Amino acid sequence: MSFSKIDKHDTSTSIENIRPAAFFRKVYQTFQYAGQAAGGHVDRYYLIGGHTIRLCFAGPCLIPFITPALEHLATNPCLTPSLTVCLWDSASTGINMLPSPWSADDYLARGEVRGFNNDRYLFAFHIGSCVLSMLNTEQNIAIYWIRDARQIPFYESGSPLRTILHWFMDNHKLQFVHAASVGTPDGGVLLAGKGGSGKSTTALACISSGLLYTGDDYVLLSKDPAPSVHSLYNTAKLDASYIGRFPALLPAVKNPERLDTEKALIFLHEHYPDKVVKGFRLRAILLPRITGSVETRLRKASPSASLTALAPSTIFSLPGAGQDDFQFLAHFVKQLPSYILELGTNLDRIPDVILDLLS
Repeated sequence: MSFSKIDKHDTSTSIENIRPAAFFRKVYQTFQYAGQAAGGHVDRYYLIGGHTIRLCFAGPCLIPFITPALEHLATNPCLTPSLTVCLWDSASTGINMLPSPWSADDYLARGEVRGFNNDRYLFAFHIGSCVLSMLNTEQNIAIYWIRDARQIPFYESGSPLRTILHWFMDNHKLQFVHAASVGTPDGGVLLAGKGGSGKSTTALACISSGLLYTGDDYVLLSKDPAPSVHSLYNTAKLDASYIGRFPALLPAVKNPERLDTEKALIFLHEHYPDKVVKGFRLRAILLPRITGSVETRLRKASPSASLTALAPSTIFSLPGAGQDDFQFLAHFVKQLPSYILELGTNLDRIPDVILDLLS
């Protein structure tokens, strides 16, 4: 088992860089102890947005909570991965996280740690999921810790490593975005809108059609050489009140006993492996709207409407997202035509309307 080398001495001279470097180094060493305590490290490799990502687990306990959402992107082992993520939980390994050198008052709204984020090191703690995420941007080594693997919330299993992947992809000209996407090998559409707008309903309505699926909640965007979408997760998340509209998906729901408090969670790669693809070029942006009418229709929309649908829900949900992300999206929406997708109650017609647009 080999690890990328972590600097023994911080080369920076500023106080603001020394504390993050020292804490990251100590936590990385603690992760290695956790792996030894758990009987060894377990590697998994995934090709995400053209980058090979190595997940190095301290023992096996976290694996079933992290990997199902990424399984459609599994790839062969690589000696020089673009990013290595070190994952462990304290409950299964018996190795606790080090006491944090910051206080509870230092947590910002999206989980960032005040005074600890700089050009080299990024830190975030998500109070809801109790997940601590760290990234060394120069050595491309990340750390993911949770107290107990069995306490991972459904939304964390549905879109795991969201913060770390956002940080890493942002440095490689790929934009993490809150959106869904469906299409064909010749091109597809991005489905944008806040929660409850109909993105998931639209994407799932296309599963049994001639359309392919790249994502339901989060996807990656690239601008060059052409506007394109790249898959992140094969997960579908749907409000329990809507799952009855997709009876064929009921046996695939992973959390049927908890739908009174959670969204229905489905890993589509397990049941529709031929429908979930790694990505395609984009032809348009669609903004779903639930109308109550029977028929589904398209009408022209402005780039600013697409930006309004994409930017707030993306930026407010991702630690460190800001002006650069907004500028990426502002440029991106100008490269594609935008349409309001007025969703009808006849779900079978939704994929037909999208296919007609793409043809």
